[in-house]
Formats: sequence, C-alpha cells, structure tokens
Amino acid sequence: MSDKGGKGFTAVPKGKGKGGKSSLKEATPKGKDDGPAKSKKTRNVQFSSQANSGKGGQADGGAKKDKEPLQLKLENELPKGAKCLMDCEAADILQGVQDHMVILSKDPSIKLPVSFDRALQYTEKSTNYTDPESVRQVLQNLKTYGVTDGEICVMANVYPETADEVFALLPSLKARRIMLDDPVNDVLSELAKLKKSA
Repeated sequence: MSDKGGKGFTAVPKGKGKGGKSSLKEATPKGKDDGPAKSKKTRNVQFSSQANSGKGGQADGGAKKDKEPLQLKLENELPKGAKCLMDCEAADILQGVQDHMVILSKDPSIKLPVSFDRALQYTEKSTNYTDPESVRQVLQNLKTYGVTDGEICVMANVYPETADEVFALLPSLKARRIMLDDPVNDVLSELAKLKKSA
C-alpha cells in the first residue's frame, strides 16, 4: 500500500470511522521487527470538509474577493485626543516620572501601577534614539506626504534601514511609493545620524 498522509502512516481502506473521521494505521517501516511484542496503534485524523467545499477548493464557491490593501488603523483605536508616541518619547516621559518618584511617593493618593517599571524597562531597552525631539522633527517631514502619526511611530520604533523595509513594514504606503521613495530615504539617512550607539 502507498503512503497517504505522511511518513509512517498508511490509509486503512475501511472508509470513515466515527464522527466522519478517517482512520489511519501506523505503518511499520521496512526491515523492522513485526514481532508479537510490538503494540499496534491506530490514530484517528479528522479532515475539515469546510476547507475544500465549493469549486476549485475555495470555500466561497469559487468567487474571488478583492483584497483591500493593509492599513495601519492604530489611530482609529485610540481614545479621542490621544497621541501616538515613539518608544524614545515614552522612555523620556516615563524617566521624568521616575525622577520625581520621591516627591510622588509622599502623596498617598498617587499610586503607580506595577506595570510602570516594566514599561520603563521596555522603552529604555527598545529605543534606538537618545533625542526624541530631533527624531520627531525628522519624521514630521513625512506628514506633508500624508504619512500618519501611527506610521511615523512604527518607523521610529522598528528602525528600518532601507526604504524597501519601510514599504514592507507599512503596506499602506506602497500605493504612494513613487512619491515617497526619496523622502523616506532622506529621513532614513537622518535617523541613522541620530541613532544611539549600542
């Protein structure tokens, strides 16, 4: 019998078992001992019939849907008046709170959550820049080309080194690539100058 279903398994020609499951029997590789001490195992495998319904193996009856380009919808999920921050900006703000911790600890109404320390550690470790204001100024130039705050923050946080990486990371910018190629390259070269040494 030929292998159907992977190495070491042979399909049993009995049809379907309980609950629409196909039964597979473990095959013994050639040259192995088939003695009576060897236990015989059977495994049940269930195949989803929904995945291959319709014409051409498509579940929707063969109709193709037009895929919308991926959009970064981060700003839509933020509360009204909230602003996207780059990691370096968040690190700067959290460090300012940390510096005032002695004063804050005197006020019993102020209690910092346990997550404060973790957020501070994360932002300090993940930031690529020491001067958040300079980074924001460099990236603000892209706003004239319709790049959103969320996309700007992603570029600053991930620190892509090439324009190709930027467009792969932010598919929403691909439609404007011809217009954005030169400005993105200019911004990346400026960001490389601002990057902190490791």
